[in-house]
Amino acid sequence: MTRRAAALGTALVVVGGMLTACGGGDSTVSGVPDSETLAPPPGGAATSQARVPASEDSGRFTEAPAPVDSDSPGYTAPVVGARERGYLAALEAQDIETTELSDSLVAAGNTICRIRTTGGAAGETTTIADAVAGQISVGDYSDRDVDEISRIVVDAAAGQLCP
Repeated sequence: MTRRAAALGTALVVVGGMLTACGGGDSTVSGVPDSETLAPPPGGAATSQARVPASEDSGRFTEAPAPVDSDSPGYTAPVVGARERGYLAALEAQDIETTELSDSLVAAGNTICRIRTTGGAAGETTTIADAVAGQISVGDYSDRDVDEISRIVVDAAAGQLCP
């Protein structure tokens, strides 16, 4: 049972991080720009603020945030309505246990739909589906191989959750 709980915790962290990374539409690019000034934000004016050289550490964002427990104040699980129940039932029909992973599976399925409807790259949906499929496999929630589980997750999301 501890193995499943650990797999569930890991899946929640992975999906939560992916959901955070996919939100808002204002992404950044890593790397070192040629200029010592920051590029202007979309639709904004240029700034004269000098950027911190790559050799200096600003001290910000040095470690990943800790996982959030489901009983923590402010935690809200994904809403499970008729579409989400249909999605989970479609996964169950493919011999994937969903009971303990329902929050993670619903969050991943909704993220896959959001990527598909906003014109995201197929590789983005594959990354999310592969992460969830790995957690399903490691947690012994299915006897299928990871690639097959990943395909099932994407197909079920497309068929049940996506508009």
